[in-house]
Amino acid sequence: MPNDGDLMLSSESGTAILRAQEASGWLLSELTSRGRISFRLACQRLTAWEGLLVQHVLGRSDFEVVTDPSASVDLVAVTRSALFSVSFWKPGELPKSSDEPLAWLRVPPEVLELAEEEARSVEARETAELHQVDTLLREWEAKGEIGSRLDRLADWVERVETVYIFVGREVFSKSDAGSNTLTREGRLSDLRLRPVDSWSAADRLFVVLAHCLFSSGRSVRFEEFNGRQLSATRLRQYFLDRHANYFAAVGRPPRDLHGIGLLELAEEVRALQEEVDRHSPLMRYRRINGLTFVKNEYLADFPQPRDPHGLPELVARHGREQLGVEPTGRARDDLRALAVAAVLLDARTGEDAEVPAGAGHRAGHGAVGELLAAIVLSAVCSTDSDYGMSSAVRDLTRLRGARPGGADGVLELGKRDFVCCCLPHPTRMADVGDDTSSVLWRAAQRMMYNRWHFAPGEFDRADIPETRHYFFPPQIPDIAEHAEHHHGGHAASRVRFTIRAPGAQVWHPPFTVYGHGFRGCYDIRLVRMEGPAYTLRELREAVRHCSLVDELWRTLADGVQHGSLPVRPLGGFDRDWYASRGWERLGGYPLAAGALSLPG
Repeated sequence: MPNDGDLMLSSESGTAILRAQEASGWLLSELTSRGRISFRLACQRLTAWEGLLVQHVLGRSDFEVVTDPSASVDLVAVTRSALFSVSFWKPGELPKSSDEPLAWLRVPPEVLELAEEEARSVEARETAELHQVDTLLREWEAKGEIGSRLDRLADWVERVETVYIFVGREVFSKSDAGSNTLTREGRLSDLRLRPVDSWSAADRLFVVLAHCLFSSGRSVRFEEFNGRQLSATRLRQYFLDRHANYFAAVGRPPRDLHGIGLLELAEEVRALQEEVDRHSPLMRYRRINGLTFVKNEYLADFPQPRDPHGLPELVARHGREQLGVEPTGRARDDLRALAVAAVLLDARTGEDAEVPAGAGHRAGHGAVGELLAAIVLSAVCSTDSDYGMSSAVRDLTRLRGARPGGADGVLELGKRDFVCCCLPHPTRMADVGDDTSSVLWRAAQRMMYNRWHFAPGEFDRADIPETRHYFFPPQIPDIAEHAEHHHGGHAASRVRFTIRAPGAQVWHPPFTVYGHGFRGCYDIRLVRMEGPAYTLRELREAVRHCSLVDELWRTLADGVQHGSLPVRPLGGFDRDWYASRGWERLGGYPLAAGALSLPG
């Protein structure tokens, strides 16, 4: 029921009533989860009729919210459920028994009529579009492809963390945090047992549109419709928007797409996407809402090469004072020189050598680990983050397969073969106190697990055993908010606002080692435990710092493969390192603390 602690309710005949602005305010608050998701996204979760009704009633002075359905007839029931959040039910339509009643709307009859008429128009357009969906599905059936396509679809949904898509009032999901109708509850496998003509309209729609989404950019495209209604009409408009934006991004006028099929349109979008990544001054990135699982792609003005103009001051000072390398102002060249110096210093020192006073780079994590930490710490400080991290494989030689480009080396790796350098801001986590070590170690473990999960994602499906679960690795940067919802690991590490900048970046060649190219195999990740949310300024900073991480790992890979550098596995950053507050032994911390204390 509406919370009369939040809103003042008038009363008539014992019935609580909200009128005019109070009614609109209550409705808007419920739809947006009290402002944690946008109104636009909230409407995209609704069916056509629900969305039209909301748009017509908000702001009117002649609709009311009532709490007693017996007080009137022709009321619109408003409910909440774990799957759909807020739902609206036509007068006389019975809500699901599992839904929690919130209130009822008393809406002028002419508004109900208008919403019904406009919904009918939307449904007519959708019916016309569905003819193409059914035609394509029957072509697959005639070729005997339905079973194999369902198998592939079931495999695709396992390659992303969450699928949570609405088709009308049905949920197509694969989520550890909610329902799993697609695989665990057997929705896809059940379709194999029945002819296409017996499938529901929602099933036919989802199977075809999921194939179109995958063709446009692998199964990560499913996440664009998480927490949203998926329809053939909406998918076509989505592809048309992507197509137009991509053509504009590469400076070409879009071509006429009238009459083009959905699958062909999806394939054009995929081809254009790769051209945008390589040649556009605009960078693709995603915004993620943790409440709804939705991950929407946008384009940011960020001309290439997207590297720092020079080494960040903290990294440059680390190079001068710890490695004896004077930066020249060319960021990638300088980082390569620092990486070579760090490798050679580690080779001279050796793990068993006596550690001189003040030589923090030799305390477990080594000089290479110290350099990586300087980059991470610079990213944390330049973005005012509470903490940040970078993860990768500990030992590059473990990626070597029995044959060049083979997957067997990667498939033999365990979670402990990966490493995460997770560091706190020098001052912002003071209130966390003794819990800092556990917060950082939990985050580091999660990232090591994720890295193990991503590692096989760039190999052909046939090269990966059926029993080896994996995700497609992230390829483009993202900004997330409310990340702690539905995610126990994020809640435990107090993750609310995040940035992720993966490498190898899509505007560069893949990170190639032992004959295989990788994406999403290292990164920069940043966390704020409280607001404000991150902006594009901080995202650009993260991307620039990821360019330095990229150059570090490429330098190490070249040295390992050609035998030109005595590269050792990356040490430190394990349970004992975090428990002993190893970050306090990093040479970069006094530099960072000193820089923060300077006026201005």
